[in-house]
Amino acid sequence: MRLFLFIFSAVLFATSLSGQCPDRDSLWKRIVYLRDSSKVLPEQQLVELLFRLSKEKKCADPFDSAHALLLQRIGWLTSVQKNFTGAVEYTRKSIDIIYTHAGKPAINPNHLVKSYNNLRIFYDSLKRSNLEAEAIDSCISVALNLKTGYEYAVPLIYARTQGLFEAGDYYRCINYAIIGENMSRASDYEVEHIFLYQIWRINSLIFLREFKEAEELLFKAIAEARKTRYTKNLGALYGSMASIAAEKKDVKMALIYSKQAIFYDEQVKNYDGCSATLTNLGFKLYFQQLQQYDIALFYFKKALSYASPFSAVNILDNIANLWIQKGRYDSAFYYFQKAFDIIKPGADEQVLLRTYRSGLLNNNVAEYVFGLVLDKADAFQFKYKRLKKEEDLSTALHIYRVADKLLNEIKSGQSAMQSKLFWRKQARRLYEQAIAAAYLQNNAADAFYFFEKSRAVLLQDQLNEFNKLSNDDILQQAQVKRKIAQLENELNTANLSSRRNIEIQNELGLNSQILDRLEKLIKRRNPLYYQSFMDTSMITLIDVKKEILKDNQSLLELFEGDSAVYSILITSSQTYFNKINKTDFDSTTKIYISYITNQSLINSRFSDYTKTANHLYRLIFRENILPAARLIISPNGYYFPFEALVTNVSNPASPVYFLNDHPVSYTYSARYLLNNFVSNLSSGSLNFMGVAPEQYPAAMNLSALPGSSQSLAHLQAYFIKSDNYIAGKASKGNFMEQFYKYKIIQLYTHAADSSSNKEPVIYFSDSSLYLSELILGKKPFTQLIVLSACETGNGTFYAGEGVFSFNRGFAALGVPSSVTNLWSIDSRATYRLTELFYEQLVKGLPLDIALQKAKLDFINSSEGDNRLPYYWAAPILVGKTDPILLDKPFSWKYPFAALVFAGIIFFGWKKIKNRNASTQLRV
Repeated sequence: MRLFLFIFSAVLFATSLSGQCPDRDSLWKRIVYLRDSSKVLPEQQLVELLFRLSKEKKCADPFDSAHALLLQRIGWLTSVQKNFTGAVEYTRKSIDIIYTHAGKPAINPNHLVKSYNNLRIFYDSLKRSNLEAEAIDSCISVALNLKTGYEYAVPLIYARTQGLFEAGDYYRCINYAIIGENMSRASDYEVEHIFLYQIWRINSLIFLREFKEAEELLFKAIAEARKTRYTKNLGALYGSMASIAAEKKDVKMALIYSKQAIFYDEQVKNYDGCSATLTNLGFKLYFQQLQQYDIALFYFKKALSYASPFSAVNILDNIANLWIQKGRYDSAFYYFQKAFDIIKPGADEQVLLRTYRSGLLNNNVAEYVFGLVLDKADAFQFKYKRLKKEEDLSTALHIYRVADKLLNEIKSGQSAMQSKLFWRKQARRLYEQAIAAAYLQNNAADAFYFFEKSRAVLLQDQLNEFNKLSNDDILQQAQVKRKIAQLENELNTANLSSRRNIEIQNELGLNSQILDRLEKLIKRRNPLYYQSFMDTSMITLIDVKKEILKDNQSLLELFEGDSAVYSILITSSQTYFNKINKTDFDSTTKIYISYITNQSLINSRFSDYTKTANHLYRLIFRENILPAARLIISPNGYYFPFEALVTNVSNPASPVYFLNDHPVSYTYSARYLLNNFVSNLSSGSLNFMGVAPEQYPAAMNLSALPGSSQSLAHLQAYFIKSDNYIAGKASKGNFMEQFYKYKIIQLYTHAADSSSNKEPVIYFSDSSLYLSELILGKKPFTQLIVLSACETGNGTFYAGEGVFSFNRGFAALGVPSSVTNLWSIDSRATYRLTELFYEQLVKGLPLDIALQKAKLDFINSSEGDNRLPYYWAAPILVGKTDPILLDKPFSWKYPFAALVFAGIIFFGWKKIKNRNASTQLRV
């Protein structure tokens, strides 16, 4: 019968259609009729539409919306026949027609939303998850761009929002939730979606500990729910209120909000919501804040009675932690295993890691999974401290390594930098506990692994990615990143209208998706894009001694934890692993910095300063034997200058500074020094670029910098292929467009470690450059940038990652070394010190030695107060110390000398020859 229908349809339409190009309106109406008809079977529709497609070949220009719709419908009907590969092919052709002929009157781009939605269904059926994700992103971005097709985009945005939350990418989750809410309101979509988007946004803020903003949104959401009488999600909203109240130790309000949350959740049978409310009450209030463990246990057990398996993982982990606090280790490990069993029966941390890597941990929030593994490792360390069984300590260190690998997996699934920074902060606890365990075991090798993993990992990721990109890739990404930075800056502007606010949020979402797609395309072209050829975990103490510590160098790494400070000092012959009293270290460092950054204070209380500087020196180095040679320092927190530490106070009026015996450099990590920046260099690069605005617009309220142009002229004399940008030429635009061409950059200007944008800023003759705007469209040839401006070495500190300052920003662009200032000093001292540094640099010295000699020359040539560390300790070298090879100006001195010498020989020979000839004549 079905075969008869096929034949009948083919004959009918073969006779009914003329041999000419089908009428476009008739074609359109026929496609729509068939699409909406319940009488014509899909098989019949497919036969007719395929026949009509064959007739389209006779059209002179069939590429219009009718043709695109024809292909779209054929694609869908092909999928009904379970031919998903063919469905993809037809749908891709439909999409290509619209993009290829965009802008023509006969093309309606609105069809793209439906086509991409179809495409993601086909890829889902083909199990092509990567291509499905791309189709989803395209569907959302096209809907945002065209402001249509919201009925397809809204559910997709919701699924993406939920996925981002579960992956721990909280900042992108917030962005998607905002877009989804705006889109839902604009299209009068189901009111439920509006509240669900609000809940994802609020929960993300709570996980990020942004409680004030979360609470403000909660009050608005609850008021809207009551006004619209939509109570389905009131339980979730009150549960979040209870969670914030518990964080504040507000027992009364936490209990009131919890009761309301459970009341509303029970009404709609949202039992996971009830479980979450009770869990938060037990953990945040009674376990964490009040340490009332029996009450906490009561709420945990009550939460289990409501919980789904997904929710139970977190509850069982909390119960295990509770038994640890009570010293009941057998009970604790029993509950840990029950949590693992829910994820996979009989699983342990290794199985969980493999399962997470395979993407099979569906509906498990990344934070819960990571917390479970980390809590188990901590439990073994707590057990060791009580029972002193060495195997417990070894087990703890093993699980800490697994937790670190799990953290890498979580990080690799995120794109928003702020989300990655959040997870780096979460990792701080992991690294402190792991280092503490290694210290108890006197295991410097394992300790060094975690020291390295505790610093600048995201910077290393950026460099790994950056080195694998072509200049075209970098330019494409730069254009989108600049647009995102511009929109984010505008979003922070006061007095924005609500309409413009929504527009910016949507544009941000659109550009974030464009950036994601670019990165995915780059990744497809280069599978090694996201991989690290030399992962931090591969760097060992042996590697440091072999690859980094040359010329009798040493490396000092510090880890500043919440309860202790640890140091590892690695010399060519020894490794010293020490624990430093945190209270003493913090207070001494604070006093030291207060002296050294205040000219009048260090001058009036110089004796007290020398005692403090000597105490800090002994606190860090103890009795460890440090060779009188070059030292590399990798701090874990803010920088402070080691050069001004005092090693000998036998004569307080004339102390011996650390600088005397040690050229010092700083680095983000030991791994950073193994990056090969030489590949970025070019024989065609220029040598030197000097920048000095001298004067600034009145609105900036900045003092002039007289003498800066004269100092640049002095420096320029050392170089060929050099340019100075002075006064009006020292603009932000000129700097960003030109600096990548030069090996060495010298900046004389003003800067600040914070601004109205809450980020570091550098001032130019016309405008300001914020750290977030430091986006380059090409790989730089630059090997060194000297930031002779106040506080360029400071910025926002992110726990687990380091200080986000301008020197780090340039490092992320592939600039291996920078000299940066930690505080503001006298301009004349800055010019003099900088000139002395270049005097040594052009001799081909390593940069740390050049800076040491410059500082010593400055001290020896100065008088009175100018010899104080306040004047010379602010500039520090961060990054690689390799000498910079420069093009030398051609000198006529040696050719001229050779010519003179040749002339003397020639005339001497002529004279002797003439004398011999004269003698022969006389004979």
